Amino acid sequence: MKFILNIKYIVTGVLCIILLHGCMGGMAGWKGHIVRKDNRIPLEENAGKVGGVWKTGDLLLKYDYLIRGDRIQLEGEATLTDKLTHFTTLDHLSIMVQFLDREGITLGHEILYISSSRDWIPLARLSFSRSFVLPSETASISFSYSGKVSDGSGDDGIDWNFWSTP
Repeated sequence: MKFILNIKYIVTGVLCIILLHGCMGGMAGWKGHIVRKDNRIPLEENAGKVGGVWKTGDLLLKYDYLIRGDRIQLEGEATLTDKLTHFTTLDHLSIMVQFLDREGITLGHEILYISSSRDWIPLARLSFSRSFVLPSETASISFSYSGKVSDGSGDDGIDWNFWSTP
């Protein structure tokens, strides 16, 4: 009986280790991930303030960046596309920036924007101004996001999850 009890502890311990390993992998984010060439935005280090637009089927992201030494200042604003503004509530939205090396491998990432909980879409202001330390060897950046919009509540409510990976 004692042998069976010890096996239960061993199996439980192994399962916990496997579960924690899976959780830690999710916390690592996109580090080491190779980003598609069409989603890489090359950085111009000596150009002063540089602006651009990144667009998907869900949102349009207007951004400016300025690199000073080992830091990057990112400012901008996101606009939801028509297919999302037909909903009334922005339940959540997070926008991330990934820092990439010359081969497009993700060196690190940071949160650019996180919405407050359950914003009314017509009044939601999706702007950001953040400064980050650039990982060494950063040659380009990419963006990603995930969010959810909804309309109504209870049994009559509908919602839509949307995202873009780097």
